[in-house]
Amino acid sequence: MAGRYTINPVADLGTVDYSDSLHLQRELVEKVRRGEMGDVLLFLDHPPVFTVGRGKKPENYAGVTVTETERGGDVTYHGPGQLVVYPIIDLERNQINDVRKFVHLVEEVAISSIEKFGYAGTVGKEPGIWVEGKKVASIGLAIRNKISFHGISVNISEEVLEGFAKINPCGLDPKTIGYVNIERSSLKREIRENFERLIHKFEEVDPEYFK
Repeated sequence: MAGRYTINPVADLGTVDYSDSLHLQRELVEKVRRGEMGDVLLFLDHPPVFTVGRGKKPENYAGVTVTETERGGDVTYHGPGQLVVYPIIDLERNQINDVRKFVHLVEEVAISSIEKFGYAGTVGKEPGIWVEGKKVASIGLAIRNKISFHGISVNISEEVLEGFAKINPCGLDPKTIGYVNIERSSLKREIRENFERLIHKFEEVDPEYFK
């Protein structure tokens, strides 16, 4: 059956527990590395969870239980009111030889996607995507065997702000966190189209394949 999936699949998995998503990503990284499937673009969201990356600073999440990950960056929050995108992409096969170039591509995907809905996103001194002085999207990537995983989280409703208020996300005042009021499926479509434009085509597959 693996041969059928030597494509570039995209799947919307709905709400997925964060630990399950980590296991899935690591599994898919190995499948992509072995050539059993093409690059992967996952859309999902998580139940409330705080995660930390390689740049963790405990003073930014005092009193909060966190999940440690391989991605870059400090503490962040995932929860309802957010769209999360995990691009699992073989950088070498796509002739992306500079990790910084890939990060810039991901930033461009996020900025181009929200721009369609009237939001002028920028990359500031602090990481992430900013709109009118508010950070509306976080980017935290990991690379294993020249394959990317982890990715982008875009705040798409006010609901997400309650979680960020409990930490100093990436060392920032939680009041600097904002959101863009974009319907989930519409934003998903734009993000997918921009990944296709900047990297290559992705083909829809049944999300059941990833369970």
